[in-house]
Amino acid sequence: MKTQHKYLKILSSVAVAACLACAGFAAVSSSPADAVAQDTDKITMDFVGFGFNPDFYAIVQGSKLSGKSLVIYKVGGQGPTLVYPLNGSSLEKALKSKEVSVYGINGNYVPGLVAPAGYQLGGMVIGENMQLTLSAGEQSMTLGYAPIFSNPTKTKVAQISIKNAFWTPDSKRVVILLNQKLDGDWPVNTDVVAAFALN
Repeated sequence: MKTQHKYLKILSSVAVAACLACAGFAAVSSSPADAVAQDTDKITMDFVGFGFNPDFYAIVQGSKLSGKSLVIYKVGGQGPTLVYPLNGSSLEKALKSKEVSVYGINGNYVPGLVAPAGYQLGGMVIGENMQLTLSAGEQSMTLGYAPIFSNPTKTKVAQISIKNAFWTPDSKRVVILLNQKLDGDWPVNTDVVAAFALN
């Protein structure tokens, strides 16, 4: 803890700006580009951890239509790398399974909207997207955009919010869970995930 405080104290705004400038958009695992709500399924997501290779991370994903699954994603990947159904199986058993254990998913992460290195995560709705940003002092940059659900006629858009963020201890990977709610004839209450690599 003392080391972290000392590090944050001596971290200059120039160094932070340089690090932020290296951040790159990796992946947003959510809806198609048009982000039109298709059904009334409620999807919940809970972060589990990063793997031996921190580009891989695990989410417990729940759906009233398909039940719960342990889902492995890769930062920068398109869609899930592995889906392991949890129906009738515990998370602990799933993590020890032959299919999942090769990823070495563990609990070595830091939750919260502030990274271990001191960056502050934020979000702002711009049109049909949420802009996700990192800031440190007066320096800020855009990580990427998460599309917002809308009804088929695009006359109504969902309310979107950041549920939480999960960082590797070195602040080089972040997984962001967001929630979207839309009422009306096409109700939606679902979580989506966005993941980024800061090189």
